[in-house]
Amino acid sequence: MSAGAFHSQLLDPRALAQLAGLQARARKVVDGLLQGIHKSPHHGSSIEFSEHKEYSPGDEIRHIDWKAFGRLDKYYVKRFEQESNLTAWFVVDRSASMAYGRAQEGGGALTKFEYASVLAVSLAHLLLQQQDAVGLVTFGDDDPALLPPRGRTSHLPHMCKVLEETKVRGGTSIETGLTAILERARKRGFVYVLSDFFGETEAAFKAMRQLVGRGHQVTAFQVLDGDELSFPFGEMTLFEGMESKQRLLVEPRLVRDAYMKRLKAHLQQVRAQCLRAQVAYALADTREAPGRLLLKYLTGHDVSSPGASLDPDGARDGAREAR
Repeated sequence: MSAGAFHSQLLDPRALAQLAGLQARARKVVDGLLQGIHKSPHHGSSIEFSEHKEYSPGDEIRHIDWKAFGRLDKYYVKRFEQESNLTAWFVVDRSASMAYGRAQEGGGALTKFEYASVLAVSLAHLLLQQQDAVGLVTFGDDDPALLPPRGRTSHLPHMCKVLEETKVRGGTSIETGLTAILERARKRGFVYVLSDFFGETEAAFKAMRQLVGRGHQVTAFQVLDGDELSFPFGEMTLFEGMESKQRLLVEPRLVRDAYMKRLKAHLQQVRAQCLRAQVAYALADTREAPGRLLLKYLTGHDVSSPGASLDPDGARDGAREAR
């Protein structure tokens, strides 16, 4: 089943178009069952020439078959070693804080959970197209929900359905989702963690270090709303805790500097924990189109810095305020 054969609000045509032609390649050797685009640890007679594949950026130029180019007027490269598919797990935060976003007020933007879901589905679509398998775990502070990995494109509608029907609620316990992966991920592959990383993270990063130690390539997408990154509030505002019942009526201009300082410290802490755990880090600002963020991530651009998101003058128009 192709991506166009079913409808889902999580399938962003613009994101898929921006990712067309790209590949998610493993930096590490992976174990697999089918022939894919990733180097396999198993070498045999297939270390000799096995087949052609159409040239794509990143392939060895010295492996271009010029005779095939002369006949077909297209660039093809020779494959000399067995290559393998992998399994990718998406670990998506469904705690109450992920419900924050302009969509709550009828705006056009996505909540953090919806944004994380679009990122996950877009990457899953790309991986399924290259014959990799994808699985899904959603977590809060209760038992995680799990969708076992499959390598068929018909698996994508199931993933979309699970995410669309997920109730965003409760507290944050990233380690519960990662523990589910540790118990099931036997083969080395990709693990994508999509969360705002609020709350205690030490246990979560301990689990990530275990995954890295087993050979997995782990990426942490820290998903934050533009309001959280820029604090654009100007008038007296009532703030309500999304994972608690706490309510606070404040004058934003009096607390903005302290808030931005705490935010900066939080971002630096998460990035530092990723660095120590050998986990790739990407800051996902919901004001940026998901396809653009993934394009930068997959093409090796720096996506670890908030950049303009922390600019005091970069607040978006129409920011939500609870008066």
